[in-house]
Amino acid sequence: MTDEEIYRKHADDLVRFATGLVGPFDARDVVADACLAAFHSRTWSTVTNHRAYLYRSVVNHARSHHRSTLRRRVRELRALTPEVQAPTEVDVDVLAAVDRLSVQQRAAVVLTYWEDLSPAEVAVRLGISEGTVKQHLARARARLRELLDD
Repeated sequence: MTDEEIYRKHADDLVRFATGLVGPFDARDVVADACLAAFHSRTWSTVTNHRAYLYRSVVNHARSHHRSTLRRRVRELRALTPEVQAPTEVDVDVLAAVDRLSVQQRAAVVLTYWEDLSPAEVAVRLGISEGTVKQHLARARARLRELLDD
């Protein structure tokens, strides 16, 4: 199967997934960047599960997108108000722990804490009920406590 065929097969699902992570305006760009990076990686030719590899690439590019968006917002705030301090960097251990959450939990956490959306807004974005979002968040916080207390 060619890279183009693999992309066409998974693109719609990847865009839906990325929409939950970065929002509808940036999802297609994140997916395109993630797929290009995957297709050009040294290990792509040895990958047996292309779908899983592409999902992981989307998560990594979504994380990068959030970091660059945060840096841009800080620069913009500094231009308006020079006394604004940059937020503290996200701890690498926290990012690693978030990566170990289920896809649903990770999406709820990213949209809630990185995008600063309410559970109701996350529910609309992911197409699930607000109760389900709260359940994902509760389970994610419990799991993160386990992972980060070690």
